[in-house]
Amino acid sequence: MAEVRLDNVTKTFPGGVTAVASCDLVIPDGQFTVLVGPSGCGKSTTLRMIAGLESPTGGTIRIGDRVVNHVQPRDRDVAMVFQNYALYPHMSVERNLRFPLERRRSTPLWKSIVSANARRRRAAETEAISARVAEAATQLEIDTYLHRLPRELSGGQRQRVALGRALVRDPKVFLLDEPLSNLDARLRLAMRTELRQLHRRLGATMIHVTHDQEEAMTLGDVLVVMKDGVIHQVGSPADIYGEPADRFVASFVGTPPMNLIEGSFQGGEFRSSSGALLPAPNHGDGAAVLGVRPEAIRVVASSGGSAHVVTIERLGDRMDVVLEVGGTRFTSRMEPMEIEEGASCAVDFTDSGLHVFDADEQGRRRPK
Repeated sequence: MAEVRLDNVTKTFPGGVTAVASCDLVIPDGQFTVLVGPSGCGKSTTLRMIAGLESPTGGTIRIGDRVVNHVQPRDRDVAMVFQNYALYPHMSVERNLRFPLERRRSTPLWKSIVSANARRRRAAETEAISARVAEAATQLEIDTYLHRLPRELSGGQRQRVALGRALVRDPKVFLLDEPLSNLDARLRLAMRTELRQLHRRLGATMIHVTHDQEEAMTLGDVLVVMKDGVIHQVGSPADIYGEPADRFVASFVGTPPMNLIEGSFQGGEFRSSSGALLPAPNHGDGAAVLGVRPEAIRVVASSGGSAHVVTIERLGDRMDVVLEVGGTRFTSRMEPMEIEEGASCAVDFTDSGLHVFDADEQGRRRPK
């Protein structure tokens, strides 16, 4: 396995579109890192540059101790799993797994025909390939359908075969380009568990790309949150959720997203742009954006409350309630309670879920 390091890496496409801007990132050996962000943020381009499928416009990419900017993809000792599986449809599962190893044989077939020594070497290679394929198939629980064609498999089974084809190569780095996006919700959940278990077994360096922030939170040891080709924050899921660096990270990470309320502090109170007074810590006078996690909003049914219920989404063990206070709307996530749409209620915010951000374009979070 190996560390991956990007130093000031930039990718500008013809026409002047910058997909990745001055990216500095260190992915330690054995870490499961997730690049996450909205479509077009540069995460897949970053992954493809690491794989060698795109060339950086500037900067340096290292895998281990080696600079790989000009190294061919096949020589980088990385394995990539694609969104569309990229399996050979005419080959069985076993042949799909064997294919990358067959291509790396050191003894050509023609030599084994004319030389007894070469024949023995090739036989030993065949035995080693069969053992590696059997081991990977057992690890991923696809050993019972090695003779099936890809079209005879479910989406989850095809994805495991794609993972197996990467696994047999024993690469330094696994690159996963939105491998779960084509699966239904139940299979995505199951495959997340399988990926985490696979990472624990292998201790491999894995770099996973997704636009699904829930998937990112559950999979990654470390998240890299990107927007418009720029890294906004790097940290553990808990750190990014609990201490977002700016308004973009705060709004992107979390379901439902953080409530961001524009307004200003006046005399120790926060007044929203619609004029509503909201309970918030004092951050001095001046314009600001108040961020409130949905689970940090406490709701109490009260006929004299200042808020009223706009809509309710009941989700079994929880419910999402859209509230309005003086023209300002925000969403609360809470345990089920007896309350109806249109009802009046009182609201309060817990300090742990409150954040204050600058009102400028960068929107940096202010220290508590």
